[in-house]
Amino acid sequence: MSQHPLLSSELAQAFQLEIEKFEKKTSCEIRIHLEEQNSAAVLDRAAFVFDHLGMCRTQQRNALLLYIQLYPSELAIIGDIGLQAHIAPKDWENWKNNLIQHFAKREFQQGVATTLDQMANHLAPIFPWTADDVNELSNTISR
Repeated sequence: MSQHPLLSSELAQAFQLEIEKFEKKTSCEIRIHLEEQNSAAVLDRAAFVFDHLGMCRTQQRNALLLYIQLYPSELAIIGDIGLQAHIAPKDWENWKNNLIQHFAKREFQQGVATTLDQMANHLAPIFPWTADDVNELSNTISR
């Protein structure tokens, strides 16, 4: 079995650049986590990874996780408590559906780019980026 394209170093670098673009628009922090296989419910696993990565330690509690599981194919987008009042259920669903549509066409970089752009545009008025913004979480893709 060949390596899944989402695991390539080139795509990891492209995703990291998209994270940097996102974090220049808003004070929110975002991480992308790729996991090859897991049998837990996707939201449970995403919440575990969120906690394991220490994502609830941001000052504004405004971190987001884009969790992508390859086998079986699942994904989730979750956020910390500081975001909950600012993101409607339909927004979470729209962002997830955008990723699903792009991923189904194997447009991985485009899917992440457009989704992070949509998220940043939604969050920037609420959590604006400032010149003294501190990058509180690593931009490296975790696995």
